[in-house]
Amino acid sequence: MKNERLLAMLDCLLNEGRTTSEALSRRFEVSRRTIYRDMDSLCLAGVPIVAEAGIGGGYSIDPAYRIDRSFLSKDELGDLTGLLKGLSEALKDKNLERSLSKLSSLGPGAGGDAASGGPSLPPPLLAALSPWAAQGPDPLAVIALRRAIADRRVASFLYVDGGGSPSRRSVEPFTLVLWGAAWYLHAYCRLRSGWRLFKLARMSSIRTEPERYDPAARMPAPDPLSEWGETTIRVILSAEPSLRLAVSEALPEAAVSLRDDGGAIFSFQYPDGSWLRRFILGFGPGLAVIEPRSLRDDIRKAALAIADMNCQRG
Repeated sequence: MKNERLLAMLDCLLNEGRTTSEALSRRFEVSRRTIYRDMDSLCLAGVPIVAEAGIGGGYSIDPAYRIDRSFLSKDELGDLTGLLKGLSEALKDKNLERSLSKLSSLGPGAGGDAASGGPSLPPPLLAALSPWAAQGPDPLAVIALRRAIADRRVASFLYVDGGGSPSRRSVEPFTLVLWGAAWYLHAYCRLRSGWRLFKLARMSSIRTEPERYDPAARMPAPDPLSEWGETTIRVILSAEPSLRLAVSEALPEAAVSLRDDGGAIFSFQYPDGSWLRRFILGFGPGLAVIEPRSLRDDIRKAALAIADMNCQRG
């Protein structure tokens, strides 16, 4: 609790400048004597606290302790803050929140307009990494995995693969990856003796083990996104006019040609897997597979199975 208060107090002094012990006492709901002790603790930690007595006095931080504001332009600072804000909100990570607070202390480019005394403005760029309808990753899982990555410790967890089969995995974790709306862990899997991407939503009973691993022994590490596999297929889909916009948004990289009736033909390369089939089925009868034939047959069989299952239920 004290360490969190000290960090929050440091952020307060960086963001708001000079303040009094009385104001800090009210803000953090502790006695003024506790504030005095906290200031001593910050000084012992190497923070250059400046104490000024009298009217207009109070506590502040030596300006030399701050990052030179000219290091980043106003636009650069605003962009970084917006991206970090989205990441912080998605992961619910206190370390990211502190990083965001430090960036915000650098000036109005971070979204506020403190220099002119105006209201705080929204950042010019904001990345909403967790869609409003989607549940973000488990904060406790994120904390455990980030700690394992930082400390280079082996992590273990129960994992359910795409086929529904559970297994206990022991991995050497390297990177948390956001792919689309889902979070993954890129790690070297000891069970499979190779690099894998593990979907966080399929992981449970995550533990950080005492054993450390040597990252140099796994170098060079592959690009995390390459772990989707190299087997891709060329897909051609035909969308009805009512679905053209929705499919365009879902497949921004696809080549598109318009049909005479207002529909569209989409052509793209994609890894061959169950996700592609679920994606196509999700659009219903308004989206048809032109190529490849094997994919078209799979979609037809799946649609018939769905219809048969629903007929059996009356």
